Amino acid sequence: MPRMLTPPRTCGSTPATPPRRQWCELAADERAPGRLRGWLAGLLDDWRLGRLADDLALIATELATNALRHGGTAALATLSLSGSEQASRVLRLEIRDSGPGFDPRECVPAAGAGDLAESCGGRGLLLVAALSSRWGALDTGAGQLVWAELAVD
Repeated sequence: MPRMLTPPRTCGSTPATPPRRQWCELAADERAPGRLRGWLAGLLDDWRLGRLADDLALIATELATNALRHGGTAALATLSLSGSEQASRVLRLEIRDSGPGFDPRECVPAAGAGDLAESCGGRGLLLVAALSSRWGALDTGAGQLVWAELAVD
């Protein structure tokens, strides 16, 4: 189990063979993003990817905060590492909630476009877009899943 200050809630994993996958349930409270950062930092250390910790911490904070703010329910965080030493590796963070959601892509204007939509409330998703190699959102039918990927190599 990765080291962490306080576990986010219930956690689990899949076998260590690629893709590696770890998940934790986040409580619907304001401390969840901080706990998530500690859990992710421990995983990155275990996977020898500590160099990605700062970028992933910012991305995780934004996605978890949005899930809790807009979803209002517990959320599920999943971190996976796919690929191999010989091929491109990708680190993917997913945050799934069961709330009504919103379209986060509306909060990141296209190049040369105007300001953010007033409903976005901040510039956090601009950071997600800038720090990740790819990101997006999916309507799951029972909520929303927002994800971001970081290239490892």
